[in-house]
Amino acid sequence: MRQLRVIDAVSMAQKLVRLHLGIQPGEQVLLVTDPLTEMEMAWALAGAIQDVGAEYTLTVMPSRHMERATELTKILDAGLQAADVIIGMNGSSGAPTYSKTVAELLAQKRIRAMSMVMRSMDNWTRGGALADYEELNRKGHELADVWAAGSTVTVRTALGTDFTAGVTKDPVMGHPVIVECGIAREPGKEAAFSDGEISQRPLAGTANGTLVIDGPVAKIGGGDDPIHIEVRNGKVVSVEGGRRARQLQRILDTVPGADHIAEIGLGLNPMSLRNNDFEEEKKAAGSVHVALGSDLFYGGTHACDVHLDMVMRDATFMVDDKVIAENGRVVA
Repeated sequence: MRQLRVIDAVSMAQKLVRLHLGIQPGEQVLLVTDPLTEMEMAWALAGAIQDVGAEYTLTVMPSRHMERATELTKILDAGLQAADVIIGMNGSSGAPTYSKTVAELLAQKRIRAMSMVMRSMDNWTRGGALADYEELNRKGHELADVWAAGSTVTVRTALGTDFTAGVTKDPVMGHPVIVECGIAREPGKEAAFSDGEISQRPLAGTANGTLVIDGPVAKIGGGDDPIHIEVRNGKVVSVEGGRRARQLQRILDTVPGADHIAEIGLGLNPMSLRNNDFEEEKKAAGSVHVALGSDLFYGGTHACDVHLDMVMRDATFMVDDKVIAENGRVVA
């Protein structure tokens, strides 16, 4: 049965190459995988890239877990200098997404990128993958403008989240709020797949309040034991809860800089599933994720070996006094 899934992979790869990335004849495309990648997806993309007259280079780098999880190999860093497009498909980490080199080349508008890290074939064929991405992209840009014009974001949930942060005004990839809605057809643009979010690095030192994480967490997973986190001036100061809280505390204790509030993101995809997969759930309409660790991808200067997304379901998200999402439903 697994072999039959290749049929779905081929169809989706053609769509990603032609529509989502707009890959053109002669372009150089770097595919980055690791030993945990579902390689049917990588080979399907390679074939689709070749089919449009572009060239692919398929690479396998070491698995990264807690150590150096945001770093590519030196050979890949050098190879990126010749690439027009990078597609990251690592199963173990977000290295092709959060590496310093990728962030620099995106800022210079020398490459465009698509992140499929820590995703499986299910992320290609179910849930968020089935959204109308042209409409999702339009909505993302509309709400990103609303966010960028504000001064403060507020996140609340029925479980007790009450969190605020200042709005950063510095542009990243051309705008203060990053739109990741599955389309990256121009140099300097970045998307993921499946996709559907807007996000930014909060203004330095302004993140404060309580986070109650009831959804999945990168590197930790989901569960029925919410994590209670207190944040002061952009740093985590306490973590309470059960098994997942203890796992998070171990990361904070062992990875320097992991206590830093790196990102706030609002999910917009109405098709995304609630399935305890953080890559799927963080894109779901009305979910909010807050990430810890590295903020280099978001235009910051805080380097860290991890970037940990933590999902809150059924959130209310406000920019100043304007409600963008209410109890898990996008209303703006």
